[in-house]
Amino acid sequence: MSQLLTVALFFIVSYLWDDSRHAAGLAKYLWIVRAIAALCIVLGVLEGIARLTRRGKDEPTAPVDAAPDVTPEPSADTLIPVGPELAHAVADRLDAGDELVFHHPYYCGMGFTRYGDAYVYASVQDGEIITPKWGDEAFKYEVRDGGKLFESRVQFIEWLTVQTDYSLHGDGNQRITLARLRSFVSGDQ
Repeated sequence: MSQLLTVALFFIVSYLWDDSRHAAGLAKYLWIVRAIAALCIVLGVLEGIARLTRRGKDEPTAPVDAAPDVTPEPSADTLIPVGPELAHAVADRLDAGDELVFHHPYYCGMGFTRYGDAYVYASVQDGEIITPKWGDEAFKYEVRDGGKLFESRVQFIEWLTVQTDYSLHGDGNQRITLARLRSFVSGDQ
């Protein structure tokens, strides 16, 4: 419908443009163009409402509080803890200035970095981990969604030692796993 109005508007405006060269035609031209523009807006809104109404009838509705569960059930392989040796090795790499992050545009999963004397486990956006330097408000939301800030190496190692693939699952997208930690420690990542 809106495409038909666009074509009609083009032809009417083209016709009236020839008339607008005369002083009397200009006022008529502007009035008609305004009326057609208003009609296009009204019809566009009505078309949008009609689409929303049709879409609501065709799609089944789900309860508002129903959220998909992306966390898989734990298996024996996903419940193996990181352990103190690997946790110390990860902390050593972080102390050396390395970060465990994927570097690509947009959301990059979860990662580890240092922020001053603290250790950070948080989301990675555009290859950069969300830390307090993003602002207090941004990091507050990060902590609410599972990010963590450890004030000391001891706290970080104690926490990481007992983590498993299952507990580090996050949202399931580009998560930290034992294999990824081993690759990080060996320098492959």
